[in-house]
Amino acid sequence: MGNPCLLCLLLVMLCSFSAPGADIGESVRSGSLWKQPLVEMAKIALKGTRCERVEEGTLRFPAGELQLGGLNTGECLLEMEEGQSTSLRVMVYNRGDDGELEEKDFDAVVADTQKKISELTGVRPRVHRMSKRKTAVKVQSMEWQWENGIIRMESSGGKRGGQFVAEFVRLTLGADAKAIERGGAESAVRKNELRANIVREEDGTVWLRNIPMVDQGQKGYCVPATLARVFAFYGMEGVDQHALAALCESASGEGGTSSLDMEAAMRTICRKFRVKFTVLENYQQCLEGTIGEYNKLARREDRPAMPYSGMAFEMANPQLLLQARAGKKTNVAKWLKPIRKSIDSGTPVIWMVMVGIYPEPLSLPQIRGGHARLIIGYNARKQTIIYSDSWGERHARKELPAAEACAMTVGRYIAKLK
Repeated sequence: MGNPCLLCLLLVMLCSFSAPGADIGESVRSGSLWKQPLVEMAKIALKGTRCERVEEGTLRFPAGELQLGGLNTGECLLEMEEGQSTSLRVMVYNRGDDGELEEKDFDAVVADTQKKISELTGVRPRVHRMSKRKTAVKVQSMEWQWENGIIRMESSGGKRGGQFVAEFVRLTLGADAKAIERGGAESAVRKNELRANIVREEDGTVWLRNIPMVDQGQKGYCVPATLARVFAFYGMEGVDQHALAALCESASGEGGTSSLDMEAAMRTICRKFRVKFTVLENYQQCLEGTIGEYNKLARREDRPAMPYSGMAFEMANPQLLLQARAGKKTNVAKWLKPIRKSIDSGTPVIWMVMVGIYPEPLSLPQIRGGHARLIIGYNARKQTIIYSDSWGERHARKELPAAEACAMTVGRYIAKLK
């Protein structure tokens, strides 16, 4: 992908300006966004914008930083290779960031977007048909193609439980159709190819490289974002967090989904994409395997018992929880065993945790609550796990003692290629 030094230079150039809201419409219409080196584009079309590196080869522009021919945008992701822009993904509306929309308001957003893109490109759109196996949910798709580029608009909204729910309106831009294609289930890699991503370091660390980063932002989309990363790792980049959020029926940025709903949603999604879903342990199993020992220890120290409820881990004492779940080396070894097996096969583990119990590296300020992340490696000698959060590049690879990781676990799952 892109040269790291070039990316750093570009970031400095972009952030050296102050006025946000650069309109890249003319650069898209003329095709110069795809033809000129990105450093030159930073001076001309992108000046005045703020951005950050999501991962190597991807820059993220926050909502409001770019305009597209007068069209206000949400988050934008610019993909590049060897100092050249290759594609741009533009979020016009999504439920997680922007809240609920009534059907008439959603239709107005779609119509306004279509009008502005038609004016920008000077061509009429045509219907583009997409299968659910590529996008996860039913979408309405239109395309504008002209000599200098292509823009694809995808919108998703429909009845759920008798009421209309707006999901998203997004654009994908590039020089040609090949540049904007994203893989669906038919693009999945072969299972035996995953082993090429295994890295074994001299200190005994074993981890998986090349797992794409998806930044969930402020949305309660940790499960959709985590699943999107797994699917993209398998070659299915077209199955993004917004489409998966529609399937998960996630709340609009206000708390995500309950543990039982999350498990059911993940099972449904994996079935749709012919991915094998395995439960290593769910919330109920974690609770049942903990509560007896925890309450025995609590009685000894005259502390409150752990309730048999969905609030059990939120109320648990950190030291008692650590002792109850990981006080014996055999407990930690047993917990690590299926993780090691999965990583050794080239497959990450979906890890549901109760954050806020133990200190974590680079952890965002957060009260106790459920969260989904990926376990991407381990070190059996050091008794640690390597994990990754869907919070951007700085959170791509972090390490925790396996004992604390075991204690804070409220679920572990594997979504594996068949």
